[in-house]
Amino acid sequence: MANESEFNLAEPFEIEEGSLDGLAPKYIFALGAEWQMFRRKLDAGKPFTTWCLQDNRERFVRMAEKKGRFVEDRQTGYAAWAEIWVGGHLH
Repeated sequence: MANESEFNLAEPFEIEEGSLDGLAPKYIFALGAEWQMFRRKLDAGKPFTTWCLQDNRERFVRMAEKKGRFVEDRQTGYAAWAEIWVGGHLH
């Protein structure tokens, strides 16, 4: 088993207090799982396009910007979904 000191917060989830109130636990889990998948793609350093739940749209844009990546979010025509396009590094 790994030593607890090996674990730390990789990045803040940027969830404001109370913002998850009233959401189903399964939906909250989906937000977190989607966040982790996006983060892995972002860390790979290559441009990519992905769809995400609307509630993660702003979080993903901020995360990409903090990592110095060009990012755009687009509506998909489906109320619950957004498309995120991540390009290369800005610098």
